[in-house]
Amino acid sequence: MSKVRDAVVAVLRVNDQICAIVRQSHLLSFPGYHSFPGGKVDRTDADTLPEAPGLEGLEPQQFNALCRELQEELCFDLIAGLRDGTILRVQPLALALAPPFDFVRFRSQFYRIDLACKPELTPDSGEIAELMWNTPNELLEHFRTGDALMVPPTRWLLEGLADNMDCGDLGDLSPKFDYDHEVPCMEVLHGLRTLHVPSQTLPPATRTNAFRIGDADAPQLLVDPSPESKDELTRLLQTLASDPPELVFLTHHHPDHHQFANVLARRLGLPVCISADSHGRIRAKHGFDYFDGVEVRLVGESDVMTRWHGEDVRVYSVPGHDEGQLALAPESLRWFIVGDLIQGVGTVVISAPEGDMAKYFCTLERVIDLNPDVIIPSHGIPMRSVHRLSVTLQHRRERELRILELHQSGHRNQAILETVYEGVDERLLPYAMRNIESHLVKLREEGRVQ
Repeated sequence: MSKVRDAVVAVLRVNDQICAIVRQSHLLSFPGYHSFPGGKVDRTDADTLPEAPGLEGLEPQQFNALCRELQEELCFDLIAGLRDGTILRVQPLALALAPPFDFVRFRSQFYRIDLACKPELTPDSGEIAELMWNTPNELLEHFRTGDALMVPPTRWLLEGLADNMDCGDLGDLSPKFDYDHEVPCMEVLHGLRTLHVPSQTLPPATRTNAFRIGDADAPQLLVDPSPESKDELTRLLQTLASDPPELVFLTHHHPDHHQFANVLARRLGLPVCISADSHGRIRAKHGFDYFDGVEVRLVGESDVMTRWHGEDVRVYSVPGHDEGQLALAPESLRWFIVGDLIQGVGTVVISAPEGDMAKYFCTLERVIDLNPDVIIPSHGIPMRSVHRLSVTLQHRRERELRILELHQSGHRNQAILETVYEGVDERLLPYAMRNIESHLVKLREEGRVQ
């Protein structure tokens, strides 16, 4: 379970408007998400309240962290505003603890700060891409139209303020799940729900995202159901019982993307949509009877699978990590489900025979050129822009040059591994070796090594 870190969040309010931000896309935590100013509580934050009116009952270290974050992110002096009367009130508004499956887990205390007038704010461009003053309903509309990434507690807080702008403490807005009987489901992009299914994947990841997509009048698509055990399959079936999907879509043939998908499809009477390559690899590995009793639909580039916000959702071929890997995106490219093209948690393995480093580079370049608004990996959270794809491609190019230099200087593969992947979790070293081997295959094909 991830370590819990305390954080503070500032909801600045003037009349019927509040101040919201869009986080920069290069940030590791919630890249490109609609949010509010704030950040982690540091050990160095003072544990005594400063001299200023209206601070009775506030937790000192949290308040001092709030002051520091507002100064750093917006050049806003909270204490000065309290002293000169431009800040009318500071009060706790809500608490939200991230669920235990989040890789980075925050316990966020939201504070409402009522102001007499809009202050002069200077956003820190390193953290804030956009600052806006809107009503809660206007901010919610950004989410409802599919234009905003927003964690559920932020949305629930906006809904509470929309109902009553003068409300007091909204209480505990932590996502809550019955982990014994259901798979957690979250929606950070409207109309695209994520079932966080425990799977037999590679560390540090522990789950594979199973996505639910489809307008009310379109086929309901379930992407990559892959529970790690029969118990998890039971929980997934219980979760789907009240709102069953109509199609199963598998991005590729690796077990952490299809385990028990055949059983689930038989139980629910669902067709399985899959590439011809992935279908062949699964049958070769698990037996030709793997899909017995299941309708298999072979799909590929440009096929339409469902609709999202009225747009056709099409298939893209994205080989490299796996020859038969498929991706999904709406016509507008407002999002792109990339499977294991990149990962928000961990790294992608390119391993023969299904992996091809040259094709992987080409696929990364293709998706970067398509420039979708939001990248959605199978492990980790959605992230705005192709920034992470570009960073991944650049990192792979630099790693390849290092492997080339070491190989040309006479280093064997084991020595290259110990140099390039120094400090990597020992459990992952066999997979790192496969990446090295795939880089060397690419370099030989290009005539750069013998």
